[in-house]
Amino acid sequence: MNRTLLAASLLCLATTACSESTQVSDDLPESSAYLENPTGRTERVEADPTAKPVRIGEGGPRFDACQSVGKVGRHVSGSLPVLSAPFDAAEKIDSLAAGQTIHICTRSIDQQWLGIVYDQPSDPAATGTPVDCGVSSPVRAKRNYDGPCKSGWVESTYVVLIAG
Repeated sequence: MNRTLLAASLLCLATTACSESTQVSDDLPESSAYLENPTGRTERVEADPTAKPVRIGEGGPRFDACQSVGKVGRHVSGSLPVLSAPFDAAEKIDSLAAGQTIHICTRSIDQQWLGIVYDQPSDPAATGTPVDCGVSSPVRAKRNYDGPCKSGWVESTYVVLIAG
């Protein structure tokens, strides 16, 4: 009985080992064959050599590029500084008013800093349609954000999570 069961198990293993295999390129017919730069995008050149770009797509190709949405809370200085890297001494590149909606794309290892993408209208009184930052749908692979909106790093203490 045991020998028969063992023989049947080995036969099943051998059959599955010889089955047809597929390659990733079969599943993604439109994927690029260029391994050096599969997306064809160029990296954003930062003025600050210590700048750390915000990464999108960290949840994988089945999730939105930025998985959370938040609002800026109150900051002691009145506006939340946006920095070029996730540390206090980084260059200040912008500031956000309380209530501003942001996309949270990544976090620092210590969870103190959030890598964000945001649309900041040139005229705060304008009630025009917000710009689609391109982070509310999946991306094929993890990459630095290079879309139409602004990006940077803010302290997580001053952000209220509203979705995700």
